[in-house]
Amino acid sequence: MNSSPYFFRHYSIVALLSLLFFACSPRVSSDAILRVGTTGDYPPLTSFDTLTGKFSGEDIDMAIRLGHHLGRKVIFVRTTWKTLAEDMLAGKFDLATGGISVNVTREKLFNFSIPLLLDRKVAVFRATDRHKFRDFKSIDLPDVRVIENIGGTNEAFAKQHLRHAILQIIPDNQRVFKALLANKADVMFTDETEARYQQTQHPELTWLRLDENISPAYAKAIMYSKKDSLLQQKVNTWLRKQL
Repeated sequence: MNSSPYFFRHYSIVALLSLLFFACSPRVSSDAILRVGTTGDYPPLTSFDTLTGKFSGEDIDMAIRLGHHLGRKVIFVRTTWKTLAEDMLAGKFDLATGGISVNVTREKLFNFSIPLLLDRKVAVFRATDRHKFRDFKSIDLPDVRVIENIGGTNEAFAKQHLRHAILQIIPDNQRVFKALLANKADVMFTDETEARYQQTQHPELTWLRLDENISPAYAKAIMYSKKDSLLQQKVNTWLRKQL
């Protein structure tokens, strides 16, 4: 066995360097990760590319900047409008974003950030039907086919206000616009933010702003668990400097 002073000095240096390496090397722990829930079907705020498996959009970019500010690696977790509340309560993500409207039902269960924007429900339909749909009453008729995605505020709005029109609920938000373009449905109620974007993508579509008594303005914001008020405070502080 080699017991020379050189051996011990060499061993000590190697051991010290190893300790420094592990101390300084980046390690991802649970508190260094920011899990962001998003549906990926609400452009221009959140979109999911099935080919690349990546998210994009205005709220996605914001979440990445937020993670950088907090010093946490952002991991996006895909959810749906139907399971958004269930997934949040199950702790599948730390916050949720991507066009999430603040309403009474959600406020009972979750905390929200300061508003990211103000929005309101509008009616989307083919431009060729512009003369036909002039207000909500002209939409809520027995021969009008209204289509909505399941589980979100669009479905809730339609069910709350429609009395005569035919209402069809489908699982995929993006299929709604394809149905309108293919004349498989006539009208969709959605947020003005999404309606404006879809009109830029499909000039064949147009949209109508509804009366304020039916469609008052509401906020869109980041949603958190009631248990995580500290994260809410940190994000609000950051948002006030961004907005």
